[in-house]
Amino acid sequence: MVNTRRRALAAGSMIAVALAAAGCASPKGGGTSSNVDQVYSDKGRIGEVSQLKSITEFCGTKPLKVALADGTGDNAWRKTARAEFEDEAGKCPNLTVMPYSDAQNNTQKAISDIKALVAQGADAIVVFPDAGQALLPTLREAHQAGVAVVPWTANPGGTPGTDYTTFVGHNTINDGHTWARWTCQHLGEAGGNVLFLGGTPGNTQSTTEIKGVEDEFASNPACKNAKLLNEPGTPVDTDWNPAQTQRVVAGLLTKYPKIDAIISDSGDGSVGGLRAFTAAGRKLPLWTANDNNGFACQWQQIHAQQPDFGIVTVSSRTWLVRLALRKAVAAKEGIADNEPDIINIPVYEDSFDSAKQPRCDTTLPASAILSGQLTPEKFKSIYN
Repeated sequence: MVNTRRRALAAGSMIAVALAAAGCASPKGGGTSSNVDQVYSDKGRIGEVSQLKSITEFCGTKPLKVALADGTGDNAWRKTARAEFEDEAGKCPNLTVMPYSDAQNNTQKAISDIKALVAQGADAIVVFPDAGQALLPTLREAHQAGVAVVPWTANPGGTPGTDYTTFVGHNTINDGHTWARWTCQHLGEAGGNVLFLGGTPGNTQSTTEIKGVEDEFASNPACKNAKLLNEPGTPVDTDWNPAQTQRVVAGLLTKYPKIDAIISDSGDGSVGGLRAFTAAGRKLPLWTANDNNGFACQWQQIHAQQPDFGIVTVSSRTWLVRLALRKAVAAKEGIADNEPDIINIPVYEDSFDSAKQPRCDTTLPASAILSGQLTPEKFKSIYN
């Protein structure tokens, strides 16, 4: 994923600002035993992709003005999410999409953008609250004015139903379980040394993911000979930036003569990590990430020479913005939407699974998110 988005995730994720951004299949509700944030304590809110529905069930008949208020929009991940939002809204003839709002990483502009949308008559606003809790009073004000407000991916804190309509996100603890389970499976009986690479210091996405990793290592017999080299509960910080990840991994290679697996939560950053291994002349280990076109293309270039180099990715979940829009529209239309709010993200690519081979599209930028629910034509148009 692109660094700007990842930095934004961190800004929106400092406790109570949870979730940013599920190979073996995760058990239903997997990861919910690790309640390091209250968003995971209500198991009724957590569910599977199979439980998601079509927006046509929630369009209703009332004409509604809907808007996407972004904290920043200058990267491929956000462009993909915006396209998914507009594509989903286009399925309801009674919805009018208001002009896109990009706060350009400026908290005061994010606040004024939301206030402006309310003043212009928005009925429903989906918000990526990069500014975190600083946005909460503005979200609450819009909610109290009768606007359906749904923050997504980065939780601004507060209380659903009081400060905003609901929060939509992904189960980051479950991601940790998924990556660790796959890693242990493919390390096999011999086990090996494993490192977890996170993003910015202290961000809740990475700290919840490593909790899932640690729980899986502790409970899964397949992990008995796998050793997590991190200090307990402490990801290796990379800022989710390819250049910084390359520098960090170069240092780790000097420190550890044997690294058998990398569990990373960034496909974009992982491209830099791969460069560090190559520059050091070290054999590439097993590697996990979120899906990223450049990461998949790197695997395709390397695996013929290093067939033991395996990767797995979970979806980068830009399509969650569709769920956020459905929740907002249903609330304004007075239609019950019993879809889960927090989704266990599925495996998207697995180099050991013939049905889920890594996808590389050389006609798109390295930062493209191919797990998005868009047509090939739309993908090409949004990255221009």
